[in-house]
Amino acid sequence: MTRIDRIHLAYTLTFVTPFHFGTGLREGLLDRTVVRDSGKYLYVPGSTLKGTVREHCERLARLYEEDDSDERTRVVDLYDEKKALWGLSQTNTMITRIFGSQQQPGHLFFNDARLSDEERTTFDGGEQANQDTEGKYKSAQTDIYTQVRLDRPTRTAVAGALFTSEFGVRNLAFEGSIEGWLECTPIKSIPEGPTYSLLLFLAGLRLLDAIGGNKSVGKGRCDLAITSLTVNGKGRGEWQSWFNDLGALSGYADAIGEEV
Repeated sequence: MTRIDRIHLAYTLTFVTPFHFGTGLREGLLDRTVVRDSGKYLYVPGSTLKGTVREHCERLARLYEEDDSDERTRVVDLYDEKKALWGLSQTNTMITRIFGSQQQPGHLFFNDARLSDEERTTFDGGEQANQDTEGKYKSAQTDIYTQVRLDRPTRTAVAGALFTSEFGVRNLAFEGSIEGWLECTPIKSIPEGPTYSLLLFLAGLRLLDAIGGNKSVGKGRCDLAITSLTVNGKGRGEWQSWFNDLGALSGYADAIGEEV
């Protein structure tokens, strides 16, 4: 029997290395600029977080899939064109129940993560700030790096491929939230516990260790800490103990079969 849970999750995202969320636009001598809000503060786009967490959840779901599980509950690799087209009709996998599908939108909303009040005060310059110094303080949110694109076969610099990028500085902390609804089957082995999709989602969040551009060269390394989880208006401080039964995810196909 499916259950609809109202979810509200708050988290803090702290970067331990420089990070880049690009605008796709140039500005002056900068070839790659980072996103800022209307107040000129850096932020983490919710859509970027959603995509990265989905990748982690997909890997976990495949890890716990049974080899003989129903094709209707299997996770489709969206990078495989044939399988992705075949999976257009899938609406009841753990992944589609969390993030939606081509046929049915998801009902979890990832809000942009913003700088904490403490961080904002730092970059405002405090009471001593004025219009002339405000821009100077806010520029301290970023560093500039000049890079060159390498030709992989020869491992030499590509002619004309020198570019300058803007990166957020390390140790910045952002606060964000995820809220909405999850409709899925409760896990019988965890009394009064999560549904399959909620457990998978929490595990995917915990696996997040890098986000944004240039991850392959060590940028965007981060730590995501869940600060609160509310399910149907009730605080669930015991959510970390649910990971002791993470293997229960392998029973998802059987649980769906019982519903049918």
